[in-house]
Amino acid sequence: KQIALSLWTFLSTFTSFALLILGSNLCVKCGGILSAPSGNISSPNFPGLYPYNIDCSWLIVVAEGSSVLLTFHHFELEYHASCAYDYIKIYSGISEDEGDLLGIFCGDISPPQFTSSWNVMSIIFHSDRHVVHRGFSVGYRKGDHHS
Repeated sequence: KQIALSLWTFLSTFTSFALLILGSNLCVKCGGILSAPSGNISSPNFPGLYPYNIDCSWLIVVAEGSSVLLTFHHFELEYHASCAYDYIKIYSGISEDEGDLLGIFCGDISPPQFTSSWNVMSIIFHSDRHVVHRGFSVGYRKGDHHS
C-alpha cells in the first residue's frame, strides 16, 4: 500500500497536467500528453459549444533540442476583463511552473503565435458553470530551437 501511495504521489506530481478535473461532466474526456511532431488540439465538442465546468490540460512534448510552435485557428471563449470565467493558459514548459506562463486568454481575439523556450508546452482550458461558446482549435508543430 505504501509503495502504491508513493508511486501515486510520484505520478501525480509529474502528470497532474494530464489529469482531468471533470466536475459534473464525467462523460467528457479532454487533455492528455501529445508527443507527435505536429498535431491539433480543440476544446471538447468543437466546433459545437464546449461543456460547462470543465478543466482540460494538454502537455505537448516534442524532440529534445526542439521548440513547440503554437498557432490558433479559431478562438471563441466567454469574455471577462481579467479572464476570470472561461480561459486558456499557455505555458512554455510544464504548467505547474507559473514562471513559464506565456499568457491567459479569453474572449474572441485569437492569442498570438507562440514558440516555447524548450521542447515542452502546456495548454490549460477552463470553463465555468454559466456561459459557453464554440471554444478553440489550435495547431502545434515541432520547430528548431534557437537559444
